[in-house]
Amino acid sequence: MKDPKTVKTRRSYDLDFKQEVTRMLTSGRSAKEISESFGIAENLLYRWKRMATMKTKTKDGQKEDSAAGKLSAENARLRAENERLKTDREILKKALGLFSKSD
Repeated sequence: MKDPKTVKTRRSYDLDFKQEVTRMLTSGRSAKEISESFGIAENLLYRWKRMATMKTKTKDGQKEDSAAGKLSAENARLRAENERLKTDREILKKALGLFSKSD
């Protein structure tokens, strides 16, 4: 069992700190440099940056207008149509089987 003195606790950062570090990252400073100076993992910096860009896209309403949003909507529409056509085909197969047996 672990000694309670060696158990690591998860650090939490306030929103202002995250925003400042994200600004530093987008302004051109490298993630490695920022992570070494603040003692933060690089993947955490990239996660904060990704979350910040997602929030701004949804606030501005650009996500729905983006090409990726249009493609995902088109993909969902085509999947639904494909399922409907599969169902129709199965119904027609059963109907054809019924008509062929009656002859």
